[in-house]
Amino acid sequence: MHEDLRSFLKILRQRNELKEINVEVSTELEITEIADRVVKSGGPAILFKNVKDSKFPIVINLFGTYERVKLALGNEPSRIFEWIIEFLMEKPDLKNIIKNRKHLLKLLRSLKPKIVKNAPVQEVVNLNPNLFEIPALKCWPKDGGKFITLPLVITHDPETGKRNIGMYRIQIYDEKTAGLHWQSHKTGAYHYWKAEKLNKPLPVAIAVGGHPALIISAIAPLPPNFDEIMFASYLLGKKIRLVSAKTVPLLIPADAEFVIEGYAYPFERKIEGPFGDHFGYYSLAEPFPFLHVTAITHRKDAIYPATIVGKPPMEDAWIGKAISEIFFPIIKMNLPEIIQMHLSIEAGIHNLGIISVESYFPRQAVKAMMGIWGLGQLSLTKILIAVDKTINPEDFKAVALEVLKWVDFSQDLIFVRDAHTDTLDVAGPLTDHGSKLGIDATPKKERKPFEIKKIDLPELKGKGEILDELRPIDGILIIKIKKDKPFKAREVAKEIWEIDKDKKVKIMFIVDEEINIHDKTELLWGLFTRFDPERDIFFDERNFNHRVLPNLGGRMAVDCTRKSSEEGHFKPWLEIIKMDEQIKEKISQRWKEFGL
Repeated sequence: MHEDLRSFLKILRQRNELKEINVEVSTELEITEIADRVVKSGGPAILFKNVKDSKFPIVINLFGTYERVKLALGNEPSRIFEWIIEFLMEKPDLKNIIKNRKHLLKLLRSLKPKIVKNAPVQEVVNLNPNLFEIPALKCWPKDGGKFITLPLVITHDPETGKRNIGMYRIQIYDEKTAGLHWQSHKTGAYHYWKAEKLNKPLPVAIAVGGHPALIISAIAPLPPNFDEIMFASYLLGKKIRLVSAKTVPLLIPADAEFVIEGYAYPFERKIEGPFGDHFGYYSLAEPFPFLHVTAITHRKDAIYPATIVGKPPMEDAWIGKAISEIFFPIIKMNLPEIIQMHLSIEAGIHNLGIISVESYFPRQAVKAMMGIWGLGQLSLTKILIAVDKTINPEDFKAVALEVLKWVDFSQDLIFVRDAHTDTLDVAGPLTDHGSKLGIDATPKKERKPFEIKKIDLPELKGKGEILDELRPIDGILIIKIKKDKPFKAREVAKEIWEIDKDKKVKIMFIVDEEINIHDKTELLWGLFTRFDPERDIFFDERNFNHRVLPNLGGRMAVDCTRKSSEEGHFKPWLEIIKMDEQIKEKISQRWKEFGL
């Protein structure tokens, strides 16, 4: 098993999974454009050895394929917790202990880190720090500055002393201050909130580099108070080495490449962002806490690891896939009816989840979806679809057919109003605030499957407001419109319902000019990132049927167009990330130089 970032790079070299580039490249957009092309083609990790205006090389795309994520973990993700569940479910006797002794010893070794006095990460100690010496990237043209994108942000609970290591992007403001993007539901934000209550500065250390398992541990949605160092040690099968920081009372990873130390003072904020984020849009510039840097330490020959996020699929998608497989055995222990779970990479992970369910009592799929919404970061999942156990959740066409066959919109949709959402959610009416939708597409014993009708609507051709259309399968219609006024999508949907006398279109999605509906990846991204369920889904039938709340049924339309305040969107609509055309052209002209 690899010891640190360097030993991981050595393994990647041996497997021809690391490409070294010796020609000069810039941290301003150029590395992003190169990495974006490589990750989307399933290419290698890249070590840039000649970085403009920096003495440090940059490595990127470490986790750009699922195979490399598995290599970093040292195991199949689904097996990491599986044996623990099996052990707990078996009879607690000597035979069971002997059978699992290797795993148990590995677990025991991970309980405490190894504290050392001298560490590679402190070979160079700078008590007059300059953040500009770190080769952070400006990833996208409209980013608010340069960002550290693979930081391990270390804080302790000011009251209990419990440690947290999270991955929160860091914006470099000047030589000695940096923004801390602590989203409200993150543990780092909770520690800072507690420090503010006590009116005390919060010590912070930001490690960059170290063992890949530690990087993945920082991203993983571990339960509260579950130590990331312990989890990483368990993945490694050996203790993580820690050393005391130089200017803050924290232990830091001894084998990291860089560590930034400092304090976040109570009630101080600076504007952080914009930043081209992993949903494929620029997040808003908003006030966040920031760090007063007291020291920077690093290896003499430090390598700076980075990642880029943007329109999926990106590097983070493969980490997300692995993390969902790591924790699935634990989810299944709580919700045994769930057979498989898939979080859509194309939709940005949190926007669309699909589960297959084995039902032995009515509406068990609803129970399963409610259970998912109650689990840590899975609570941020916007759309959940439940299908029968025989359906592969990764086969989107098969899932769509189950929705068409089994879903009665008046009975099988579960709307969750006024819920907490991902801070990066584009379509929610307010930041951190929106709705969720559960779709029970499992077979119903009390009714036959609905007939799926072939769509034949020649009248759509030539309609001026319709720019393009797609019929991916019978029963579903996707329309692209030129949106020139609020509620245009609803007007177009009603016109099509009038034309569709035989009700052949059960589900209609309406998008605007920004979405390419003929590219499958962009289509899924463009559909599921751009609507809020409660506000943007509407139906052609509405009645009360002796209920307090109305039944919504018949045919369904989903408005996936850009929204305004008139339409109930009370924050700026986020801008899609696009690379500067001159940078794209420059990289295209130089592509042969890179040897990729």
